[in-house]
Amino acid sequence: MKVFVFLQNAWSPVYAGRQWPRESWLRALARSRSGQRLTALIESFNDCHNTTPEVSSNPEGICPPDMGHIKSILNENPDVVVACGRQAEEALRVAWQGPMIAVPHPACRVVTTDVFLKANAMLRQGFSSRIAIRQKKGAIQLENL
Repeated sequence: MKVFVFLQNAWSPVYAGRQWPRESWLRALARSRSGQRLTALIESFNDCHNTTPEVSSNPEGICPPDMGHIKSILNENPDVVVACGRQAEEALRVAWQGPMIAVPHPACRVVTTDVFLKANAMLRQGFSSRIAIRQKKGAIQLENL
């Protein structure tokens, strides 16, 4: 099953305002807090993308989604899309009509690894609907999209 994971946007003071070379970004993602959490969800970081090629200068920076960029990635016809964070979820709900799992952003301070393990289990069972996995106080909640 081909699964693509979308994050909001990368941040780097070095690449701010421009595109981060993909191989370098993938190495940085693997070392980051987000990457550490994503290992509970996916086997390869090669399946990870951002909703925009633009890079912000700091972790709080928000670059708007680039629908052309998203659609060019979706042209590779994934079987399922995982949207990490609200911005990615909102953009992918518009751009992608196929199976989708929305999860909190992996860098979110209150999210637990259990959310990503739940999404991984759903993917391994041949997931084919549209659902959000929400982190609630002391529980994980599923919500239809």
